[in-house]
Amino acid sequence: MKASNRAMILSGLVYPGVGQLLCGHKPSGLIFVLGTSAGLIVLFYRLVQRAYGFMEQVLPGLANEAQDLQSLKQLIERSLAGGWGAEIICLIIITGCWLAAIVHAYFVGKKIDHQSEFRGNH
Repeated sequence: MKASNRAMILSGLVYPGVGQLLCGHKPSGLIFVLGTSAGLIVLFYRLVQRAYGFMEQVLPGLANEAQDLQSLKQLIERSLAGGWGAEIICLIIITGCWLAAIVHAYFVGKKIDHQSEFRGNH
């Protein structure tokens, strides 16, 4: 398998930056790995924070059986409304790192393919 295809597949399917790391481009690989990891960590933290906030509102009412479906629906709508800026930014960062890592890994692999072809001809 050509290095360009292997690097692209690894960065696309395994984890962004893995293709670069295995092709020897450690700085760019680490940038993609750290960028994606930071985005995932912040996204996970924010989602867990939202889930706990929602549970703190809903569980006391459920324990007392005071929550009817209408009030439960209103709680869900309030918890879903607004304030998703950090989560959206994280998703943009994760998606951007993923796509950029695939493209970059392909070109890094192409360069390696070209160098190995050049050495093979000489």
